[in-house]
Amino acid sequence: MPPKKKKGKGKGKKKKKDDASLELEDKYKKTMTEIEALKDHLAIRKEIARKSQSMGNMMKSRMADAQKDMEEHKEDQKAINSEMALAYKSMQTTLQLKVHTLDMKLMQTEAKLKETEKKLRETEDEKERITREKDEEIEKLNLNIRVMEKEYIRILDESLNALVTKIDGAKSKWEMSGSNLQARNKQNLLELGLHPLDI
Repeated sequence: MPPKKKKGKGKGKKKKKDDASLELEDKYKKTMTEIEALKDHLAIRKEIARKSQSMGNMMKSRMADAQKDMEEHKEDQKAINSEMALAYKSMQTTLQLKVHTLDMKLMQTEAKLKETEKKLRETEDEKERITREKDEEIEKLNLNIRVMEKEYIRILDESLNALVTKIDGAKSKWEMSGSNLQARNKQNLLELGLHPLDI
């Protein structure tokens, strides 16, 4: 079994990876919110541009009707025709300027949307990379744990075998020493004229 300290360190690494993953999730959600906001903004801009174009077409139609009436009253309405033409040109210029401005803003919004989508893809790629690295690291840690368990089992088996061998050796020496001592005692008793069974 691996030491408890190493397990603690493993959990710390895992927690750091989880924090990085959570931060990446927050970044991902924020990017998605920005994209939705940009899409709404783009839709509004398109609607304004459409209404402006429709208004321009309507004004052109009205101007054509006014010019027809002015031709019927050419002599009396000459000054009015001149004023209306000037007003029309001014209005047309203003409208074209507004349409141009809206087109520019639309292009900027589309460019920003593309950039945001690019960042989203990069964020997703980064998330996949971190997840892949995390899985690889977990697999390495699991492999190390399995190797260490096998090594600990091998060391324990070797230690137990060595201990059994020492115990067996000590037992043999003890038995031999006991037999030698018993033989010496028996010899001493015989030398003293005593029989071991008499005692």
